[in-house]
Amino acid sequence: MGSRGRSIRLRIYFLVAIPLVAMAGLLAYVVGTSVNNAVSVDRVPNLINASGIPAAKFGVFVESERAAAVVYLFKPTTANLAAYRAAITATNKAESAFTAAMTSPAVVGTESSGGAQQIQTILGGLRQLPTLRGAIQARAISPLAALVAYSQGPTATTKLFLIQTDSVVPTDQLGPAVGLLATVQAREQLSQEYALLAGMLAGHRITLADRVAFTNLAAARLANLQDADNLLGPADLAAYNAPKAGSGAMQQDLASIEQAIAAGTPVGKLPVTAAQWQVTAGTLLTDYFNGGVAVSEAILAADHQISHAAWVRVAAVSSVGLLGLLITILFTTLVARGIIRRLGGLERNALQLAEVQLPDVVGRLRRGEDVDVNAEAPALRTGGDEIGRVGQAFDLVRQTAIRAAVDESRLRQGLNDVFRSLARRSQSLLHRQLTLLDQMERRATDPEALDDLFRLDHLTTRMRRHAEGLVILAGAPPGRSWSSPVRMVDVMRGAIAEVEDYARVSVATRSQAALAGSAVADVIHLLAELIENATTLSPPYTSVRVSGDTVANGFAIEVEDRGLGMSPQRLAELNERLASPPEFNPSDSEQLGLFVVSQLAKRHGIRVTLKASPYGGTAAIVLIPGHLVVTEEAFRAGLPGEPAAIGMAASSVTNGNHPATELAGPAGFPDSASRGRCGGRRAARRRAPAEARTPRPPAVRQCPAVRQSYLVR
Repeated sequence: MGSRGRSIRLRIYFLVAIPLVAMAGLLAYVVGTSVNNAVSVDRVPNLINASGIPAAKFGVFVESERAAAVVYLFKPTTANLAAYRAAITATNKAESAFTAAMTSPAVVGTESSGGAQQIQTILGGLRQLPTLRGAIQARAISPLAALVAYSQGPTATTKLFLIQTDSVVPTDQLGPAVGLLATVQAREQLSQEYALLAGMLAGHRITLADRVAFTNLAAARLANLQDADNLLGPADLAAYNAPKAGSGAMQQDLASIEQAIAAGTPVGKLPVTAAQWQVTAGTLLTDYFNGGVAVSEAILAADHQISHAAWVRVAAVSSVGLLGLLITILFTTLVARGIIRRLGGLERNALQLAEVQLPDVVGRLRRGEDVDVNAEAPALRTGGDEIGRVGQAFDLVRQTAIRAAVDESRLRQGLNDVFRSLARRSQSLLHRQLTLLDQMERRATDPEALDDLFRLDHLTTRMRRHAEGLVILAGAPPGRSWSSPVRMVDVMRGAIAEVEDYARVSVATRSQAALAGSAVADVIHLLAELIENATTLSPPYTSVRVSGDTVANGFAIEVEDRGLGMSPQRLAELNERLASPPEFNPSDSEQLGLFVVSQLAKRHGIRVTLKASPYGGTAAIVLIPGHLVVTEEAFRAGLPGEPAAIGMAASSVTNGNHPATELAGPAGFPDSASRGRCGGRRAARRRAPAEARTPRPPAVRQCPAVRQSYLVR
């Protein structure tokens, strides 16, 4: 069904919700972006304090250990070995604090996935240090290889700083941050130069590979310093160069040393000694470190300002957006409620029309009252907009519906009158035909002719029931009536006589109770409809059993077939219709018998229930209330009147599936077995009232004196 199954209220709210959701999503995106920017800017100080500073401090110990290792490999003396081991001890003491800082919640909660992975790489490199130290102490590695191995840790740390820089939102401080990384790399290259030249001076030897490595380190340092000059702003560059202001001569000495080594000068002729190189390189490394610290402090100060501005922007955007969203929600809600309120009024008017006005008009029309359409459907006040025009159209529909109901009721009343008139005429003709048949049966002497008359009598009796059905459909009572009670067994026989396939029906009862005369005709008709349904809806080779007995609440008659039965859902539906009979619908022509049964049962307070039979078919239980049942004692005493007969003489009921059951015949009827001749049978039939006679089955050809009763087979 899609959206057609949704209420108009839901559609309007859905229509209003679309722009609201879009606006809320846009506001959430803007606020979220601002918050992410502010949080990202706040990450810079956190990253520097949580991981940058501990890494820089621990790097100093690694640089010292690296220099001691290179010096020892160039000159493996006891003093150099002791110095190397002392450096290892210092590094081990600082390692625990460094590891704790790099795995702290402050780092884990701030780092990106790439940064966290790089930290694990750095910590994994620390676990490889014992192997490297063992190789160095065993002098199983060259000085240049040891230098490269030790440099992997600082290189990984520099890569971590680069990952952290890339993970933050770009700001005005991105250039200075990259320039700061360039100074860090320049200091690392100077530290490697210091370690390599210290070893060469201690060992008084230099190889071509050592010279090339030193020259490459010097070139890389100068390139990084040039990048720092290009990336750092004037203020940051001044802060970086301020610590180096007093070491200009040492910088020139460093340049002279690098040029001499690049030119191939032997170690003994270099313009520096081991002691001088230690002072020069140590001072410059300190100046590089202090300059980097100054730049980082300047970047932190700028980041604090940017972070504060970002959070102020977040607060402003959130406040303005939230205020706009609340105003939009309030306005759209008021508009939507106004539309829904007006549509709700139309809905209430429609329900009032469907549930109150039309049923009331129809009920009054059925009672024969006059209905004024204008008074029943006054004009509605709906306004002049689109909803108002819909209301005006509905007003026209309402008036048309009430007018149509009036016309329909009049038409239906006319049709009922036509049905009733035709049915009454048919009843009159059928009564006259039955009277004529009775006279012909009295004069008939030929058994064959008598059987044909009985067959015609049976057809006429069924036609009379159908004519009574038309009368009931028209809402009038049938024409037949009894003033005196009639035995229940005769009522059941009379019902069987009005069924086409009566040969398949058996009746059984031991009760001698009777039925009040006012309900005899209707109960006969009711039972006939149920029995005919049972014979029609079950296979032709099966039998239908009709049994009755007195119960606590009256008299129960059960009509049971051996057919295919019905589903529980179908049984529940039919029982509902029998309990609460609906208004007759001419279009439902397949349920005429059910409608007739329900109307007759409702007229006398009889309860009809369908249920599944244990034999697989369907059983109909007809419970006649106690006020309609005349007990055997009252019936024999002639109360409340003289008994009337419906069926033929009593006889034993024999059926292939049921044992013979003794049935009581009507009072004043001689038993057929005592007659012994056809004249006695006809005489008994002549004594039965023409209104209540039951025809013979056409299939019987022998003399009636030797037959059993044809009411049941």
